Amino acid sequence: MFQLIQVVIEHSAKGINRPFSYACKADVEIKKGERVYVNFGRQELIGFVVSNPQVIDLSLEEYSLKTGFTIKYINKVLDSEPVLNDELLSLAYKMTDYYCVPLIDVLKVMLPPSLRPNTSSLSKPKRSYESRYNVVREIQSNEILDRNEIKLLDKLKNSKNGLMKSEITSPIALEKLIHKGIVKLIDFEKLRLPSIEASELGLQELNEEQEKAYKTILTGDNKRYLIYGITGSGKTEVYLQLVNQKLKDGLDSIVLVPEISLTDRLVSRFKAAFGDQVALLHSGLTDTQKYDEYIRIARGDVHVVVGARSAVFAPLSKLGLIIIDEEHSQTYKQDNSPYYEARKVANFRLDYHPSCRLVLGSATPSIDVMARGLKGIYTVIKLTKRYSDVKLPEVQIVDLSDVNNLDYDNPIISKPLKEKLALTLEKNEQAILLLNRRGYAPIYVCRHCHKPIKCPSCDIPLTLHKSDMTLKCHHCNYEIRADYRLKCPNCGKSEFYTEGYGTERIVLDLQKLFPDARIIRFDADNTRQPKKYHQILSDFSNKKYDIMVGTQMVAKGHDFPSVSFACALLADQSLSFPSYKANEDTFDLLVQLIGRAGRKEQGYAMIQTYLIDNEVIQMACNQDYDKFYEYEIDNRRKRRQPPYYFLINFYVSASTAPNALKAANKIKNLFISSGKLADRSKCDFLGPSKPYLPVKNNRYYYSLMLKYKKREEFNEVLTQLRTLEFDTSDIKLNIDVDPSSDII
Repeated sequence: MFQLIQVVIEHSAKGINRPFSYACKADVEIKKGERVYVNFGRQELIGFVVSNPQVIDLSLEEYSLKTGFTIKYINKVLDSEPVLNDELLSLAYKMTDYYCVPLIDVLKVMLPPSLRPNTSSLSKPKRSYESRYNVVREIQSNEILDRNEIKLLDKLKNSKNGLMKSEITSPIALEKLIHKGIVKLIDFEKLRLPSIEASELGLQELNEEQEKAYKTILTGDNKRYLIYGITGSGKTEVYLQLVNQKLKDGLDSIVLVPEISLTDRLVSRFKAAFGDQVALLHSGLTDTQKYDEYIRIARGDVHVVVGARSAVFAPLSKLGLIIIDEEHSQTYKQDNSPYYEARKVANFRLDYHPSCRLVLGSATPSIDVMARGLKGIYTVIKLTKRYSDVKLPEVQIVDLSDVNNLDYDNPIISKPLKEKLALTLEKNEQAILLLNRRGYAPIYVCRHCHKPIKCPSCDIPLTLHKSDMTLKCHHCNYEIRADYRLKCPNCGKSEFYTEGYGTERIVLDLQKLFPDARIIRFDADNTRQPKKYHQILSDFSNKKYDIMVGTQMVAKGHDFPSVSFACALLADQSLSFPSYKANEDTFDLLVQLIGRAGRKEQGYAMIQTYLIDNEVIQMACNQDYDKFYEYEIDNRRKRRQPPYYFLINFYVSASTAPNALKAANKIKNLFISSGKLADRSKCDFLGPSKPYLPVKNNRYYYSLMLKYKKREEFNEVLTQLRTLEFDTSDIKLNIDVDPSSDII
């Protein structure tokens, strides 16, 4: 007799993307959702049990003879309890089917590093314990204790989890109490959690609009809601009250924010309101912190999880509410395989929790969500007033093509901008400047042949970072020194000049213009360590800096009371990006940036652009989302783009361009031969073509795109694609369902 189990292996290669049968001895306790150590081929690998064990009333030898299959025993069970519950395992299967990826890849992204089904998890942190002395029984009426014993006993009773040996000053009294069986050394779990300070603000009273939104969500018939509220309308207050009510109902909540930098502020608000019932999950935590937070959540010690994208997988068993703040943000979309999107995963989780509510919030709702809202899929709730009735900022557009506005020492810092910054500093107020490009300059050019220095692996210009005088590729992380030894690969000369501006250069130029101003840079280069970006945000909020210069990170939901001025240095920069979302991303970014100014009293914003007549920029400056929606939805309809059509991008790569192109054509032929592309009113297939970055890390890429109306019509061919054999093992295929861009 033995137990038969189905196991998926830690590798996601095409040929092993299925469960394998293994045996487990009958007396070993094993459950679905646990990890096991198995022999696979010549390797010892980690597998994940995906089915309940089946008891076989035969010996393993008899069963193998009967079925004709050789089945091996597992080597070891790695977990004492399932690391994924039934709901999350069901969710993993659903994501596998929808996103066309191996199940094992989904399981890995759902779990913290210490619990993932791969060999590297064995070296990751595990539970930690520390020994403490604790009282284990009451004193009997006939027992006599001396003064030191009584004193130590009182101290032990008043401690929450007992005392460590180093905390006990009377070792003789301790020995006596241990000998009498009153005190014992007990192992306590040591939790290594992120340090979170509770905000001074907890639950706040709602205004009339907020109260109406709160009641509509709790009592409405729909499961999906969109809070469309202008910047500063107090959406967070509504979230807090909703979570509070769900806690009273005995239900759990997940609250997602788009940036790690926003989690601290939000979690501190929730910590003030709900104390130790709150956990934090995001990629900026250490592996140890991720593990301990996940364990706390899984065993039901906490009931509110705040985090970035990956927190959507929090193992809460009684899920009653999922909130996705700033839902328009592209950061909710994973940028590597599996390319999941948090909003979609949240909708999947609703299927498992019938009473759960999904609440999306934004001042600039994504076009596809608003379209579904107008169809009734989401109930749209408007918040039209700022929380303290503060007026929206006054906005000025500065024409960078007008020479009267330019200072030739630095054309990107216009004369109107310098005047406004000087006035802001004079009033002891703060300013935020946005330039969505990091580094000092995006192009480093030879003075003799006028060709830029490019990445040898990606064939794109390297960005100069002047702080350490390096040239870096922001796609593959290649870097070289930009010192006297650098020679142009084309002509061999050693003289260079820069083109363009990055955040680093803006900071240096501002320091020359305003030498007394305290200026800080806030971008991915300056915030690689979690503590650093927390510190920058905290210092800026506490007015230790006067000006913050940063990439789009500065526009994402921050609430700085003393910021009265915000400026987009190059507002039209993202309009030129070859994506169907270019207009939407530009509008969102500008509206969100404008909303950072004047949270306590009316602020001022400046938009610098070469395209002052551009409709998207004009609508953003007027904060006119409704007009922008009508404008953009009409564009999408004419161009057969989402939400009118769904998209899937296919990225094929190989070490040579001909191999990549050949594989791409094989994919296209599969779709053509399926006959599914016959009706071009319902679908379209584009490519193969070279993508925006045709070479990356010495691999050559080709892209293809499927546009379709109904997914079920293409499920069969997509299944065939996942097992499609190519001429060489060098080919890699990534499938991006619902991409954030239509670049191919």
